Amino acid sequence: MMGAMGIPIRYVPIDFIKTKVIGLTPNHFRNNPLLINPKSVFDGEILTKTIFRYKNLSIKIFENNNRIEFSGSLHTFYNGGIHNYNDFNSEAFTIALSSLYSDLGIKPENLYIIHLEWGYNIKPPIKTNYILDRLIQHKSVNKTVGIDCKIEGKYTQFKHSTKILKIYNKGMHFKVGYEVLRVEIKQINWSEFRLKGIITLQDFIIADKTKFVDELLHQWERTILYDIQDNLEPKILQYQTSMFWDELRENKSNKTVKYHFDKLKALNESIGLNTKNKTTDLIIKKSNELQL
Repeated sequence: MMGAMGIPIRYVPIDFIKTKVIGLTPNHFRNNPLLINPKSVFDGEILTKTIFRYKNLSIKIFENNNRIEFSGSLHTFYNGGIHNYNDFNSEAFTIALSSLYSDLGIKPENLYIIHLEWGYNIKPPIKTNYILDRLIQHKSVNKTVGIDCKIEGKYTQFKHSTKILKIYNKGMHFKVGYEVLRVEIKQINWSEFRLKGIITLQDFIIADKTKFVDELLHQWERTILYDIQDNLEPKILQYQTSMFWDELRENKSNKTVKYHFDKLKALNESIGLNTKNKTTDLIIKKSNELQL
């Protein structure tokens, strides 16, 4: 995907970030009057870790080697540590970075990326829980479902070795009175992007974000979602169970798996609600809106 008229995408909203702090010392944080009541973690009588929390952000100082980890949701930080269900556009992100520096003295170049989440909050084409319940697999991975009472509400996720595709019902958790679906990737191994020169948050900020939006859309497209409500034919009903897809992958060729994946996709579009394609269009629309 490219932005309007083929222009590279300059902004994609990020949420949770986990980093190593570089260029700053532990005393930089210990001496900050906004960081109060730290939690001290001991191993026996030895202090091993000091943890400061501030507006949904966490700063961990490892006492044995002075390593500092910074993590949290920059989106939630922007909202005073309360929520992240609204749009996080480029202006809001800039304000969040300014506050990060004025409050904590942290610049984007001080944050060496370990994990990063990016994605979009959209108004879905159908009830969010319908989408979560009808998702079956992502590639060969079955879904994990649950409730994150702190931030995310009801969610479905697909965990791989280097990334997690996460789909949430944010509207339900925050009781906003309207549907909010979030689709995001949590990159838990940043090495492939580090090799491309995206090492710090500052590197991410100045990078072309087209690859990140394309990756999100690509991974969303690879989900298996059963989108047919009123068809009782066994040959179609079989597509709604993870057991069918597990057995197919175990006993048939990749070509056969792709045949059935494409067949379900066509059925979803012809006799289903076409939810996947509609959601893709809404993500692209939201991405374009947030460039403004």
